[in-house]
Amino acid sequence: MTQTRGTGPRRPDAHGRGASRGTGTGGTATKGRAAAGHGNPARSPGRGRPTAGQAPRGRGPATGSAGRARPETGATKGRGPAPKRGGGPGGPRRPRRRRRPEAASPRPRAKVMLLVILMVFAVFGFQLLRVQGFDASATQQAAMSKRSVKTITPAMRGQVLDTNGRVLAESVERFTVVADPVAIAEYRVKVGDIWEKLGAPRAASDVAPLLGMDASDLQARFTRPNTRYVIIKKDVTPTVWRQVKAVGVPGVAAERTASRLYPLGMALGPVVGFVKPSDQSPGGGIEYQFNQTLSGKPGTNIYERARDGYIIPGSERVDTPVTNGRNVRLTIDSDLQWYAENALAKRVQEVGAKEGTAVVLEVATGKVRAMANYPTFDPNDLSRADLNHMGNAALTDAFEPGSTGKLMTFATALEKGVVKPDTGVIVPNRLPRAGMKFKDNENHPTEQLTATGVIAKSSNIGTILIGERIDPTVLVDYFRKFGLGAKSPINFPGESAGEVPDPKTWVGASRYTRLFGQAYSATALQMTGVYQTIANKGLRMPPTLVEGTMNDAGTLVPAPAQEGVRVVSEKTATTLSRMIEEVTGPDGTASAARIKGYRVAGKTGTADFFDAKTGGYHGFTASFIGYAPAQAPKYVVGVFLHQPSAGMFGGELAGPVFNQVMSYLIQRDGDAPSPKSSLDYHVWADHKLSTSDPNVLSDARAKRDGL
Repeated sequence: MTQTRGTGPRRPDAHGRGASRGTGTGGTATKGRAAAGHGNPARSPGRGRPTAGQAPRGRGPATGSAGRARPETGATKGRGPAPKRGGGPGGPRRPRRRRRPEAASPRPRAKVMLLVILMVFAVFGFQLLRVQGFDASATQQAAMSKRSVKTITPAMRGQVLDTNGRVLAESVERFTVVADPVAIAEYRVKVGDIWEKLGAPRAASDVAPLLGMDASDLQARFTRPNTRYVIIKKDVTPTVWRQVKAVGVPGVAAERTASRLYPLGMALGPVVGFVKPSDQSPGGGIEYQFNQTLSGKPGTNIYERARDGYIIPGSERVDTPVTNGRNVRLTIDSDLQWYAENALAKRVQEVGAKEGTAVVLEVATGKVRAMANYPTFDPNDLSRADLNHMGNAALTDAFEPGSTGKLMTFATALEKGVVKPDTGVIVPNRLPRAGMKFKDNENHPTEQLTATGVIAKSSNIGTILIGERIDPTVLVDYFRKFGLGAKSPINFPGESAGEVPDPKTWVGASRYTRLFGQAYSATALQMTGVYQTIANKGLRMPPTLVEGTMNDAGTLVPAPAQEGVRVVSEKTATTLSRMIEEVTGPDGTASAARIKGYRVAGKTGTADFFDAKTGGYHGFTASFIGYAPAQAPKYVVGVFLHQPSAGMFGGELAGPVFNQVMSYLIQRDGDAPSPKSSLDYHVWADHKLSTSDPNVLSDARAKRDGL
């Protein structure tokens, strides 16, 4: 017999559940339900199909009583068969009870939810660990970048000064006014005792008159959507910005900028150069050449900004101080520069030249005291500048010098003993050489000149008769000693070296044209330097344009001194200087260059002008280079006019400019009038010259000498 979990019948509960937890006489114990008479447990009457011996599915006994039947009073307390459910031959039919569906267990669902929650917390925990642990720096930086603002304070460019400290270029403080439309919307104005938020419309009406802008246009900028940065106006003066700032509109700020000013304007544009207004980057001249010195280093300011545009109090700030640029001092004398520029401009217009250049060199030092170009440009207003005239032509343009180049031929001839000042030269109207006939500028009968007369009258034929006696290798060597064929120590942006052809190429007609200044090229500065050498008694001082730069203490650091180069002897230079005084004499070619009371030494030039645009010769270069007082010169002045339409001769066209500039210098420096020279040189031979005379230069003698 199987042991039951209970010892007796269970008392029915309030709902009539009276099934005993004990066992019947003939079967296994059930849990609250009696076993069927044949040993099979009864099926629940509420669901499924009825089993054998069970009444059909119904709600109760045939009597129709509702609810569940209570146990009969005759039921024994001891062990015995369990009461039967439903009717049957064994007793009254027990009402069938509908079985309530068993509720699903909440535990699996709770486990799933717990698992999901744990996963979510795990993700959050991992992210927190990543943000605060592994990526803390990057996350902090990203957050900072959203609220931080970086402003750059541009460095003020150093000044460009003349030799006397006068400002030629300087930077002045300016501001770019900017706006934050989001912050401007919070603009409040006190009306009576109440602060009212009036926003952009009122802000525009308050600020527009100060900036000289239309209020409706300003309001449109103040309300521009999807941005927190709008440029309102550039190049605002500090005074105007202070007035705008005093209005107190939130979100209206200013970025410090600079504007470059050039007090002399057009007078020094090609020399000083310019900077671009957009970003203050250099575009040419000294500004470009010394940009590293002038530019300095900008400063930076990084701060945290609130939504209203103001700096968050107590927030971290990073400030890098600005380092302004250092000053550069030139050798230029601004007063002389202004005078030379005006004299040149006036003459270029008078003679209809396409362009002109004037250079003033200090004899003893080689310092450039003036370097004028016309046409020129105003670096204060680049909108009107012509690109063709923005370069410093005195250094960048090389041209064939013409008769001013004869000075080098004569210097070499004197130095090598080929001629003396009074050597006789028979000059015919035409001279056959290299299959062509050379001539002077004007037809003339055969002339009997001295070597002094040849250079005074600028005779091409006489120069050939002298120069052909010098080997081309020697001539090229002297040309280079005079500074031709190489850039100057100035090293100016775009500077030309000119061209002195190799002596091996001195063949044919060019062998002779190079003797009087054609078929090679030089710059205006190089040619003026040739005359500085003669004026300085044969010692060439390489030209300089910059005296030095200022250090951080404001002290001038001089540029490296240039050493002089001996080109010809002092005797040769003194002799040649006296010879070219006759150029401005009564029989010379430069009467317009004379200065009353002063001895003037110089040389005229007329050269065919090679036009690069057309690829051929077109027009002339008329020039004059000289100095005064000739016995003790302080300055050399070179004047060059390219492609004039009112003539071609240098003495006539360029001489007057030399006269004006040199007269200005003499009067400014208070130079005493010149005494008469002890060297008595003449243009014309003092006796009749013979072609058979071995001391006279002529075509006949050249043939005899096999030249």
